[in-house]
Amino acid sequence: MTEPLPTPDALRTAADRLVSALSAHSDPEYRLAVLKRLVRRLGEEQYPLFLRIVGVVAESDDERAQRLLADTFGTALRRMDLPGGALSSWGATGLPEHGAPVAASALSGHFFGATPRRMLGPVEYLVVWHLQRTQRTALSVEGFQASLARMITMLNRSEDARRLYPQKLAADAQNELEGAYTRATRERLAAIAAAWAAGESPERVAAAAADAPATTAHDWVLRDL
Repeated sequence: MTEPLPTPDALRTAADRLVSALSAHSDPEYRLAVLKRLVRRLGEEQYPLFLRIVGVVAESDDERAQRLLADTFGTALRRMDLPGGALSSWGATGLPEHGAPVAASALSGHFFGATPRRMLGPVEYLVVWHLQRTQRTALSVEGFQASLARMITMLNRSEDARRLYPQKLAADAQNELEGAYTRATRERLAAIAAAWAAGESPERVAAAAADAPATTAHDWVLRDL
């Protein structure tokens, strides 16, 4: 049995609690600890849920909350300590067959055995999820572009995040070690980094990564939050 999707009300409540927790202290290190604790409590396989919660804040009309969250990601980038999620490496074997139903409880570290995995920040996670074969059903072009543009719009509210994240992506694009990224993914990371650093709109930045061939037409529902 697959786990039910959280309701919009549940997502909004979680986002409100996150913003309240970040607002409760002025120390940037404390705020980063709050963000990382949320990721840990959700669990490694629930990183998409973390992205949904962040997406609720990004879609809201609360610019203060967006800036607070973006500044916290900026702190993480300065420390090179982004709250991340794990996706299986592109060269992994033993992944479930496309289209076959898989229970969420089965997608554990034991299921994948020694499959190499790497912790990815929110932008990198979306790119790999969209472009590479992982333990998850691929993110569609439409879902990917909307999610990435929304994420970048929020991150741009922090000067540190706006400046440092493209630099990180550009560095990741040069990394051919560990098999974490395919060549196509590295090219898209480089394209995102260049467009973002050049001050392009979030929509154009997202479009820079969407011209690689999509692997499936399946979508991850991110709207109606």
